[in-house]
Amino acid sequence: MRLRFHDTVPTPQALYYRGPVLTGFDGRNWIPLPPRVAQAAASPPGLQVRGKPVRYEVTLEPQRLGVIPLLEASDKAPVIEGYRVVGREDMEWVTDRTIYERLRFEAEAYLDFRQGPAGSSEAALEAARDLPPGFSPRTIEWARTLQRQAQYAHADARTLAQALLMHIRTGGFSYTLAPGIYGESNPQGAVDEFWLDRKLGFCEHFASAFVVVMRAMGVPARVVTGYQGADLQPSDGYYVVRQSYAHAWAEYWQAGVGWLRADPTAAIAPDRILHSRHLAPPQGLMAGTIGDMNPVLFARLRGAWEATNNRWNQWVLNYSRGQQLDLLKNLGYGTPSWEDLALLLIMALSFLALAAAAWAWWDRHRVDPWVRQMDAIRRALGTLNIDAAPHDAPRALARRVSQRLGMAGDPLAQMLLGIEERHYGPAAQRRPDAALTRRFATAALRLRWNR
Repeated sequence: MRLRFHDTVPTPQALYYRGPVLTGFDGRNWIPLPPRVAQAAASPPGLQVRGKPVRYEVTLEPQRLGVIPLLEASDKAPVIEGYRVVGREDMEWVTDRTIYERLRFEAEAYLDFRQGPAGSSEAALEAARDLPPGFSPRTIEWARTLQRQAQYAHADARTLAQALLMHIRTGGFSYTLAPGIYGESNPQGAVDEFWLDRKLGFCEHFASAFVVVMRAMGVPARVVTGYQGADLQPSDGYYVVRQSYAHAWAEYWQAGVGWLRADPTAAIAPDRILHSRHLAPPQGLMAGTIGDMNPVLFARLRGAWEATNNRWNQWVLNYSRGQQLDLLKNLGYGTPSWEDLALLLIMALSFLALAAAAWAWWDRHRVDPWVRQMDAIRRALGTLNIDAAPHDAPRALARRVSQRLGMAGDPLAQMLLGIEERHYGPAAQRRPDAALTRRFATAALRLRWNR
């Protein structure tokens, strides 16, 4: 999604966008509470906010979910044409139907908030304490042993949560997107394997283990999923929230206070939260090649693409299917369809491709062909570690080849002398011999292989 803030832009660590809240747990899978437990209303119950709200505009891509990931915390539903939005008891904002189209709407959020004691029913709190029998016995015993220590025997939930975050920070854990699969041989012991053995994982592992340990100590807790952070630099005035900012954190219940956020990821990988630096998965060949580009150039290209794409969304698509088809009517289509829109896009892309090819042809031919040939010759010599400066004449390069390669370099030296004769001799030609350039590159490559 893309965000445009109307007033002050929040700091990266304040950018939590709340998605599905997962309270139910069967030992393997986390699921939301059913509607009969988490009641829906015009605003989340028990929400207490302070300060001035952050006002912002959202351009939301199709989610294929009935969830609106709003910035925490919103005390009223955004107005979205064609949708009814309500807030659940767990502060999740849901729609009356799945989102299959791009949406634009205005929203407000209070960064200083809490969901007070009236924010959850007893049934919801009971569900947030539940652990399936026989699940992760070693982790549960670890939690209860911690709670039996003198300093924690009568501690409140906040103190226990801080103890767990300190354990994550100092207990040898590592944040990685490639931890392997947990619980393959023993699904009931997946959290044991993470918390006590391997200690490798990403936000979902840390959040779910934190919740399990808190529940083992009798504290209601739940997993919250959504997004955290955004691109640090706006593109065309909009901050981009990508799928790579998907995140999971935890909430626990403090008696007399309500639900409090705890983000274990901030304990083990603070840059992920403080500076919106998400970890990247291992790159393939294409992604690795792109990653080797100049970072400033890459950032400019991506920013230009983001701006173009966003302006297309704002102007042409304009967030409604009817207006998209109206554009085709204005172009002469009597009864436009989505096939017509696809054809129009293909035609536009084909035109752009032809224009790019024409520009590349023009750019290539505006350079002197002899300059292009000598550039190719110097690149070939570079593979043999033979220095070739732009001012070096072919005869000088021929001498250098003979000195460095001896008799093995004679074919290359003769071709260089031939290039000089063709360009500067009595029967000088207007254009270089392209076949000779290719033979030179092939001979240089063969010499490199044989050395």
